[in-house]
Amino acid sequence: MDFKAQDYSEPKLKGPYRWFCWCSGARLYLLKKCPTDYNVFFGIGIIVFLTGVMATMSGSYAFYTIFENQYLAIAFGLFWGVLIFFFDWYLVASLRKENRVINEILTASPRIILALFLAVVISRPLELKLFESEINGQMEQMNQEKYNDYKQIVSTSFDEIGVFQKENKKYQNIIDDLLKQRNDLFQLIVEEAEGRSPTAILGKGPVYKEKKAEFERVNGIYNEEKARLYPLIGLNNEKIAALSEKKNSQLSKGDATMKKATGFLARLDAYNQLGKDNKGIQYTGWFILFMFICIETGPMYVKLISRRGAYDELLALEEAKLMAKSKQEIIQINEKTTRVVEIEKLKSKARFEEEVGNSKDFAKQIMEAQAEIGKERIKKWKERELKKIDESLDDYKPTIDELIDEARISMKPN
Repeated sequence: MDFKAQDYSEPKLKGPYRWFCWCSGARLYLLKKCPTDYNVFFGIGIIVFLTGVMATMSGSYAFYTIFENQYLAIAFGLFWGVLIFFFDWYLVASLRKENRVINEILTASPRIILALFLAVVISRPLELKLFESEINGQMEQMNQEKYNDYKQIVSTSFDEIGVFQKENKKYQNIIDDLLKQRNDLFQLIVEEAEGRSPTAILGKGPVYKEKKAEFERVNGIYNEEKARLYPLIGLNNEKIAALSEKKNSQLSKGDATMKKATGFLARLDAYNQLGKDNKGIQYTGWFILFMFICIETGPMYVKLISRRGAYDELLALEEAKLMAKSKQEIIQINEKTTRVVEIEKLKSKARFEEEVGNSKDFAKQIMEAQAEIGKERIKKWKERELKKIDESLDDYKPTIDELIDEARISMKPN
């Protein structure tokens, strides 16, 4: 039986298949030569791409809770998704297969740690969206508790209201007591006048007059206390009204502020509180986080556990060629630099020797010129001196001693 080898000379990487292979961080011009590795990189690329899509969704929701504007949320969500996508793309593309498990694990460990952080960042907003209704209820309860605490604190700072209310109550009790005494005395007067009192005497007798005098005394005290205490009560009521208005204003502002506290951090706090109160929500959150960790770190684990394939060999070969070429170019550049430096040294030495030779010739010429100038100066000086002697010879009269010395000199033998 005659077997024919399959022709892989022109494999096809087109459309979405090519896109997802690029998302895996593979070099497509090398991957085209390795058809057996297509599916591995295709699967890795899909995971990386979908991670970016989920990051866009979670980022949009997170930013919407902050800005409450869908257009800004979509814009920032897209930016966040693209950022996470290229972060994952770099992490996967930078991981290489070397058939050295320990070295690969050490190399991949920082990337795996980064992937864990990315998983937490991506999964948390999606968890908040999943439990949105429960979180809203928890936030209302927490806001109510916070408002009650705030209300108690504000009430403590307005203790004067209670003091004024107690004073008014005290003043009113005094007035009410006097009014009751007055009314009781008035009733006794009426009964005494009608003969319904214990004396059973009809008319205005001595007892009637006595009780009437007591009534008039109590009525006078009652009127005096009303005139004295009602202005104090009115003044206290004005103070109470002013303080109550200020207190209600602070409570309204605090309530409005707490109602606005529905952002991302507030929802995250409510979600954490829900997890403490409800174990089902807590376990579900852990499951979602674990799922995203698996998704985020999956491409790197796939690369770690997969065997070294043809693509890895070609990539290593290309890097080796580039490294060798780079080293060769560096050596050539260093040699060229060395030659240039040596040539420059020789040129500098030649220029120095030439300059030294020129300096010697120049110095020699200067010395010769100076010697000629000196001779010429001596000659000129001699001529001037001789001329002076000739000009003063006629006026010169030697002394007797000079004549004797001159004669002696002339008589000496040569």
